[in-house]
Amino acid sequence: MKSKSNYSKLFGAFSLAFLGDGLTLTAVPWLVSTLTTDTLYASITMTALRLPWLIFSLPVGVLIDRYSRKHMLVGASFTRMIFLLFLTICIWGGWISIPLLALFMFGIGLSRVVFDSTVQTIIPQVVEEKKLEKANGQFTAGQLITSDILGVALGGFIITMHIVYPFAIDTVTAVLSLLLIMGLRGSFHPAESNASEVQESSAETTKQTTQDESEEETRPLKNWKREMWSGIRYVFQDRFLRGLAILSVTITLMFSMILVTQIFFVREVLRLEAYAFGILISIATIGSILGSQAVAYMRKRWSSKQLILLSILSMGLLYGAVGLTSNSYVVGGLYFCAAFFIVVYNVVRSSILQRSVPNELLGRVGSVFRFLSFGISAIGTLLGGLLVRVSETFFDRLFSLQLPYLLLSVVYILACFLFASKMRNVAEQ
Repeated sequence: MKSKSNYSKLFGAFSLAFLGDGLTLTAVPWLVSTLTTDTLYASITMTALRLPWLIFSLPVGVLIDRYSRKHMLVGASFTRMIFLLFLTICIWGGWISIPLLALFMFGIGLSRVVFDSTVQTIIPQVVEEKKLEKANGQFTAGQLITSDILGVALGGFIITMHIVYPFAIDTVTAVLSLLLIMGLRGSFHPAESNASEVQESSAETTKQTTQDESEEETRPLKNWKREMWSGIRYVFQDRFLRGLAILSVTITLMFSMILVTQIFFVREVLRLEAYAFGILISIATIGSILGSQAVAYMRKRWSSKQLILLSILSMGLLYGAVGLTSNSYVVGGLYFCAAFFIVVYNVVRSSILQRSVPNELLGRVGSVFRFLSFGISAIGTLLGGLLVRVSETFFDRLFSLQLPYLLLSVVYILACFLFASKMRNVAEQ
């Protein structure tokens, strides 16, 4: 299964899916802004998109470790295609509303849970262990280029023609992505990883008790709760992974608060139109791409722990500065730098899991992190909209839209120092 052909097909399917995703995620906020100006109502749509991470992350992790990962990708891609098709029809017919849009976002979000989670577990099955940082960096760069540069830039332009076009194009990319995934050679069952590599890695990086549990988990279990608990136990028995999981909750909760109110910040504080918003996000994405390519080099010079701390502190300072200015050029520069460190943090975290967790447990362990990070974003988006609404009763609208950035800055800086203090004498796996 570790062939260039499989890698190319997986990368192609992944890139096409995120190209369409970029178009849709650019169009949705503008569609919402035509339906309502209430930030709380707007946050409901984005909450619906992220709610599946909170509900389904752990069960999906069990499925990934039990069944063919190729079949999981096929099912997720087909589901996404169907929801996009009906969403496009509803928008074209003029039947769309906030509740109906939220329903479609929930379905698309569910397919994303399965697709994104499964891709992260297939990567170690198609590349060598020593090339994980490079592969993760390439997939991250591919996602950023297709979604946040091409998708956002094209989306901002296509919206001016008709709001339905981005969704229609996303439906086509979903079909093409599905065809590529169906062309993968191999079944990609969890147990088909290189047994000697797993045993060697387990002997070096896990405790003997965890080793025994991992061997037991390779046998199919009928008890879903027991299977899900094995992933949770693996994370929380290791102090470094436990600290990293708690940190992930904090990072994603705060970031999702600014993400849901960002469109109003851009339109009302920065006074930018759709095409300019696309340019702003594209500038940030260039920083993300540089980060994805620099992380392998940075990892040779610094430890994973040091890179994580550097990334969090930098993001806190940079986003705090965003909340203190209304100059779009300054914000563009700050977004560029912050995006660089966002990617460094995400790639380093993914590589830690892929390298230290046995393949037959990777789906469940990864699902714990996605539950604690992406899942909590559903709460964060709701809190972001609520924060702005409550703030408007005490302050003006512009400051209320800047407030989430300032709050994020304070929390990130505190989280950085707390993580550094707690993990000072803890070795990385």
